[in-house]
Amino acid sequence: MMRQSLATVRSLKWVDYVYFALLEPRRLVTRISDEASKPYWGALLVVFFASFAEILAASLVTVNTHFFYHKITYGLLLVFLINLMKIAVVALLIDALCQCMGFDGMVKTIFAVAGYAFFPQMFVLPLVYIVKVFSFAPVFFLSVFSIVLGIWSAIIVIVGVSEIHSMQFSKAALVFLFPYAAVGLYAFLVVVLVVMNLLGYVAAI
Repeated sequence: MMRQSLATVRSLKWVDYVYFALLEPRRLVTRISDEASKPYWGALLVVFFASFAEILAASLVTVNTHFFYHKITYGLLLVFLINLMKIAVVALLIDALCQCMGFDGMVKTIFAVAGYAFFPQMFVLPLVYIVKVFSFAPVFFLSVFSIVLGIWSAIIVIVGVSEIHSMQFSKAALVFLFPYAAVGLYAFLVVVLVVMNLLGYVAAI
């Protein structure tokens, strides 16, 4: 797989992946499905560079100290692993729901699409740098740009799921929201249980 991925880099096929991820997600799914070796290495690189851009963009709007060097190394690794874990959980839950709906299991393809969907988030660094140069509320725009680019990434995944399983965009959007609803519900129940236990402990004192 590594040799085939390196051959893909030399052949400039990755340009097609970037273009399709940004502008034509349906063709991205087709390209990923047609590849004998799924381009997971490319998806991992996209997530890595997106995490790097996120760290640098956050550093632009804060006062940096010697801790910056730890943030740019260990912090980058942590953000990269968190993003990978988020992609894996979302892909697994989306695929599980799709299988419950009668579709085939395509978790590997969904994972690759979700990885390439991180590409728009690289734009947060140049956008924040522009507002930083003009000193025009960089912290506020960092949040705005992150939300907008996150929505763009979500749309890419939704279109990808729609193409993979040949379902309507609206249904794919609901499928995409399922992991976040499930995690939110789980977190809410955990908080309720913790609060109930704390109240019971205080009442018993």
